[in-house]
Amino acid sequence: MTLSKKGALLLLGLGALAAYKYNKMSDEDRDALKAKGKKLFDDHISPFLKNALGLAEDPTLEAQGHGVK
Repeated sequence: MTLSKKGALLLLGLGALAAYKYNKMSDEDRDALKAKGKKLFDDHISPFLKNALGLAEDPTLEAQGHGVK
């Protein structure tokens, strides 16, 4: 998959804007954003994928529901 030059510049610009906005946030706003991201990750990422990435707290328990032994 290739990305056009315009698409690459758009993604680069969005990344720069996000970094700028994040650096301007207060500590409370950053903590709230991190908590929101963690909740989103916990709610929508499958335990099998968490285990594959090494992010599961207890890999044996996380993988049991997905037929992995």
